[in-house]
Amino acid sequence: MKALLPIEARVLGVLVEKQATVPDTYPLSLNALVAGCNQKTAREPVMELSDADVLEAIDGLKSLSLLFEVSGSRVVRFEHNMGRAMQLPTQSVALLATLVLRGPQTAAELRLNADRLHHFADISSVEGFLDELAGKTPARATQLPRAPGAREARWTHLLTGGWSRARRRATAGRSARVCSKPRGGDRRRSLASRPALQPAGAKRLTHEMVIPIRWGDMDAMGHVNNTIYFRYLEVTRLEWLFKIGAAVDPHTPGREGPLIINAFCNFIRQLEFPGDVLARHFVANPGRSSFDTYVTLERTDQPGVVYAEGGSKTVWTDFGAKRSVPLPDWMRKHLE
Repeated sequence: MKALLPIEARVLGVLVEKQATVPDTYPLSLNALVAGCNQKTAREPVMELSDADVLEAIDGLKSLSLLFEVSGSRVVRFEHNMGRAMQLPTQSVALLATLVLRGPQTAAELRLNADRLHHFADISSVEGFLDELAGKTPARATQLPRAPGAREARWTHLLTGGWSRARRRATAGRSARVCSKPRGGDRRRSLASRPALQPAGAKRLTHEMVIPIRWGDMDAMGHVNNTIYFRYLEVTRLEWLFKIGAAVDPHTPGREGPLIINAFCNFIRQLEFPGDVLARHFVANPGRSSFDTYVTLERTDQPGVVYAEGGSKTVWTDFGAKRSVPLPDWMRKHLE
């Protein structure tokens, strides 16, 4: 996807913001969109755009499938398609929109300013998604050098072009991931026409375990309940963490450890009682402070047939400070 013009980025950011802050009037009319672009508060820089400027930006965003025109109303309205077009979760969309509208910010500032778009539990969650955006190809965000006298470095978006070639090279090794919200609905639906949601990098098998299917795991249709799949994924992940000594009590002062900031599951086939599940655990994409986990679920009596697949983005966190910290060397050895 080509770099956006600054006015195109402003229009896109306003649509994301107004979807969350004024849902009753969203999608936006042209007048409302122009007013949002020219807003004097929560904007850096402040712009003075005409209807013609915004219409030209709308045409550019349409060509990239980042914006749709909504019909069926006396007034033409517009809505963004940023998450789908860029294959980004809602958390990343919220952070990019906040950077587009307010300029470079620290992770702490982003957590505060993006709160109306998405509530982040702590700064480590923000930093985890920023690391992910920096690791994408092309990168969607980058961390700027810390200014003299500043306590923290600021982040900026790269939707309107790269900040510098040198900075892109410095961030090229960061982790990348494709993720999704937990999926519900009909597990019988084939995923053959849908790309698998899994870590983008090479995966390494780190753990296997067998989990018995219990009668109490069934729903009214006699299939394993959707929520139980996530329990299978979590049990597998935790057993691996305990095995390598990485599972810690977050309430212990001064402790660091893993914290999940996003998770997904693809339901491919129905698991039914009786039987045993073979869970295979993989790791991928170790970054400065984060890594991906990926788990496949098979029946032991049907080896090689995947019934579900899922995973998570995990950030190494200082629980006392509630922020991400670099992966310790001993943990990185388990990942690499």
